[in-house]
Amino acid sequence: MTTSPYEGKPIEDWQSITDSLLVEYPLSTQEILDVALICWDRLWSSTIGGEIEIHEVELPAPVVGYFFQKLYAHELSKRYPGIWTGEQEKRDKDLVNLVNAKFSTEMKCSGQMGYKLFGNRSYNQDSQEGEKAGKTKSGYYITLNFSGSVITLIRVGWIDQDDWKPQGAETGQAAVLKPEVYQHKLVEISGPYRRSSPIQLLDGVGKKSAVDLSVLGLNTFEDLIAYSGTEEKILKLRKKNAPFLTAL
Repeated sequence: MTTSPYEGKPIEDWQSITDSLLVEYPLSTQEILDVALICWDRLWSSTIGGEIEIHEVELPAPVVGYFFQKLYAHELSKRYPGIWTGEQEKRDKDLVNLVNAKFSTEMKCSGQMGYKLFGNRSYNQDSQEGEKAGKTKSGYYITLNFSGSVITLIRVGWIDQDDWKPQGAETGQAAVLKPEVYQHKLVEISGPYRRSSPIQLLDGVGKKSAVDLSVLGLNTFEDLIAYSGTEEKILKLRKKNAPFLTAL
């Protein structure tokens, strides 16, 4: 089992540990983002059987995530042959570093509205050992939140197996991450790509107000940034989110 660099360390030290881990990591945040955008474009530009364009099919979010992960691994293996490859065996991470196993990386995608990540309940359970062993759930992660065919957030960092908290009753299958993991162990990779995100993801916008804004032609962050009208509620919303939107 992977030894956690956070073991025995107080939460106030976690951010500096994460920063150090990312300094060691062989992929920069810029390259992680570049590869993600390339693979995302390839995914939605592909066809099924050479006949059906993939954007014409209503793909379940787990299928989108699986295709994206495979494309990501393929792109890294082309850029860095003999260094990066995709999963080959059950115990492998999604992205396998052939030089140093410490850098092998899991990918986690979520197509639900919002910025949370979800895992299977088994993520919090001890893995088997020996030949039946599956992949360890602790280590480096690259994560992707998306809505339909739009990437809303990319993160990189480290998640430990016990960071996953089983959700709901014992019979439930979902696991969620503890709040402090989002705050101190995962680093957001921001950029202009986020301007295409649904406006509902902004602070102060709920389901109902998102519908009202859509009627006015405001569906994305970019729409709000480019708004040139005089509607007071919209101007207040933009002002409220100005520090975040300006940084994109």
